[in-house]
Amino acid sequence: MENLNINNQNNAANLSALLIPRMVPLKDVVYFTALSSTTIYDMLDKRSSRYDPTFPRQVKLSKGRVAWVESEITQWLESKMADRVH
Repeated sequence: MENLNINNQNNAANLSALLIPRMVPLKDVVYFTALSSTTIYDMLDKRSSRYDPTFPRQVKLSKGRVAWVESEITQWLESKMADRVH
């Protein structure tokens, strides 16, 4: 019975890991997108000529810390790949 309880706890932990969005710092967004941090912040700035309203917004986690939702970065990259002209 104890083994069954451990399996249920592991399954619950795995399920909650799937439900919690993975947050990634700017350095990972730079790596994943091959864009510089300056370009990324320009893409988020409505006053910039590089502004891209489709680029995912960062999430403020604390006073000095922001991160991006990994799945949103993935979706943005997938949309860019889909827009390619063959």
